[in-house]
Amino acid sequence: MEFPHGASVPIHEGGKPKILYLITPAMRGGAQTHVLGLACGMRQDFDVAIATGEEGFLPEACREEAIPLYVLPHLQREISPIADARAFWEIFKLIRRFQPDLIHAHTFKAGFLGRLAGRLLGVPSIYTVHNWLFGTPAVSRYWSALGGPCERVAANWCERVITVSEAGARLAYRHLIEPQSKVVTIHNGIPDCSERATLSSDRSPVITMVACFTEVKDHDVLLRAFASIPPGPRLRLIGDGPMRRSSEKLAHELRIQDRVDFLGDRDDVPLLLASSDVFVLASRFEMFPISILEAMRAGLPVIASDVGGVREAVVHGETGLLVPSGSIPALAQALTQILSNLDLRLHFGHAARQRFRERFLCAQQEDCTRSVYLDVLFGCGDVAAGLPPRRRVPYPGV
Repeated sequence: MEFPHGASVPIHEGGKPKILYLITPAMRGGAQTHVLGLACGMRQDFDVAIATGEEGFLPEACREEAIPLYVLPHLQREISPIADARAFWEIFKLIRRFQPDLIHAHTFKAGFLGRLAGRLLGVPSIYTVHNWLFGTPAVSRYWSALGGPCERVAANWCERVITVSEAGARLAYRHLIEPQSKVVTIHNGIPDCSERATLSSDRSPVITMVACFTEVKDHDVLLRAFASIPPGPRLRLIGDGPMRRSSEKLAHELRIQDRVDFLGDRDDVPLLLASSDVFVLASRFEMFPISILEAMRAGLPVIASDVGGVREAVVHGETGLLVPSGSIPALAQALTQILSNLDLRLHFGHAARQRFRERFLCAQQEDCTRSVYLDVLFGCGDVAAGLPPRRRVPYPGV
């Protein structure tokens, strides 16, 4: 990549601007997959590093990809004044050590502390919102009361706020994250792969949901809806989390345990989706779930709760069916409609695959994000964001 003529950023060995990605939790999930994909996609043009608060999926993947990694032991999701102060100091020291030209923060805690540290050290920052902690029914009153004021304050410390859906941008405007010109929408994207679903009537249909077992994912609604449809199909639940035991207990209470497979956290999700017939996501709220993109990539029809930015991916009646969140009858009816009609599954699956290729490949997300990086790095965003000028030196060789 050639940088604009006359551009200026600090000089580093190797001649590339440096990007530090910050994220709080490291378990397998949409935000972690997003950060990993960005770091892999950007390292041709930037020197990248990732910092997170724990061991798990993301650090393991960083080591496999030879991406520089920093684990900050006090950076945790729970609010704790002492631990949070220590986490801030860990981030502050890391920024001084790594000397990034740009901080790209993800998730609430890393986003708040990272933007504050960047502001104090004069390093510009960008914050990607994967889920606002306000304005949604899936967030507790405590987090909503805390999240709104914190996000409004922290928005003043960064150059851009990236939302992964238009629904997320509307929430930002509604809750006075200003100026609105600072908010940019970039849909999630993922790489293509060779695994494809083969939909047929030669076997009993398989329904798959990929999600962490948390309250917001509402596995119980899916289990109750599944229990109300005629026997025959199987249900596979991929993921782990604090609500898994209660979901397993509910499956026994509903007497469907012999038809439900709890597969846990898996690293072969593309293969499992390719052997499925229908994908379901019953969440109470989503910003723009990567799991739906994975299902569309596999060519699966999608049934999903009509919440957040889901309808920006799933087109009702074209690539799948949208149902009201929390409605067991509506979800059961959608399951029955798709499971009883192979032609409909084939039509939805083909359309979902086409929509994925046209709109949600990782290259499109990376191109849009790279444009934001260049805008911030080369000074276009400073005046508009009302930020003080940063000291720069000429970038070599341009």
